[in-house]
Amino acid sequence: MTERERAFQLLQRIERENAYAAILLQDETGFVRTLVLGVLRWRSRLDHAIKTLSGRSLSRLDPNVLDILRIGIYQLMFMDVAPYAAVSESVDLAGRYAKRARGFVNAILRRASQTDLKALAMDVATRTAHPQWLIDRWTRIYGAKRAAAIAEADQELSYPDVFAPTPPEGAEKSKLVSGMYKLTGSSANVEGWALDEGSGVIADLAAATSSDILDLAAAPGGKTIVMSARGARVVSNDISIARIRPLIGRSRRIVVSDGRQPTFNKRFETVLLDAPCSATGTIRKNPEIKWRLREADLPKFVALQQELLAAAIKYASKYVIYSTCSLEPEENDEIVAGYERVDVAKFVNAEVARWVEDGVLRLTPESGADGFTAFVLRVP
Repeated sequence: MTERERAFQLLQRIERENAYAAILLQDETGFVRTLVLGVLRWRSRLDHAIKTLSGRSLSRLDPNVLDILRIGIYQLMFMDVAPYAAVSESVDLAGRYAKRARGFVNAILRRASQTDLKALAMDVATRTAHPQWLIDRWTRIYGAKRAAAIAEADQELSYPDVFAPTPPEGAEKSKLVSGMYKLTGSSANVEGWALDEGSGVIADLAAATSSDILDLAAAPGGKTIVMSARGARVVSNDISIARIRPLIGRSRRIVVSDGRQPTFNKRFETVLLDAPCSATGTIRKNPEIKWRLREADLPKFVALQQELLAAAIKYASKYVIYSTCSLEPEENDEIVAGYERVDVAKFVNAEVARWVEDGVLRLTPESGADGFTAFVLRVP
């Protein structure tokens, strides 16, 4: 099996099974990872090129043909690959998975190899390969300039960040989180705990408010690790024993329970609730999200977020940190409406404070981190 065929099969699985690319790609070669993530990241821009070059509606194309064309055009548009190799290998793929369309694939890719593909996209949504509805939302919320900057940041290559006792070789020191480093490759052989820089910011925020913390939705555990390193005594709760398993052996205070109905017999000075959400701040690392999510899906998260926040308020004696990796107001501002807020800037370093607006942390992806929104709520 060639690497291009492997990439084709993985793209089919991701679409068919609603699987996450980051999980499926853990043991794949760099070329396969680049192809799969590249096609997912640039899908609508690739589709625009296919539609333009073929003169056909995408709905008329066989799904196998469409994925093969995406793989071929991605190589021609974004990779340093010999055009003849991109074309011939894709035509071979069509011979195995879409025999009747072999000639069509050959014709479109040869035409593509003689076209300035990057010049075909003009509008922001197509140029940055984001759904139009998402660009429209971010433009209303953040303004056109920042919306474009967020979308462009989503398209940058993504590498792991790690919280480590010593700097990994070749890594860049985080400006936002002390002890965190931005890698330029895999974290597989790096000492430390892999988590996004944005998650580290949220953990630091919580640890700055108190040393007595309940991490109410703790999985997979990175924030607990950072807060503990800052000297906090953290109780880590999550509904999933499988997702919180990485903390076993690293923390003695692990609880498995539904965060909406926990059974603690005490209150904690601070409860951190990093709530489940649409994750629109994490598109750089999880590009498939933007093709699965619909605007109508956003209200589906609200009820759970409200119930978890009510529980967090109940078990906090001083503060609740409410955060999500979503950039959408329905999952953030509207959830905490009616609660007393404290200015986040009081608890964060100067670099993070640059992303605080009217007392709210609005860390968006052009920061280099995943996007997070966070509030400090004062408990009555």
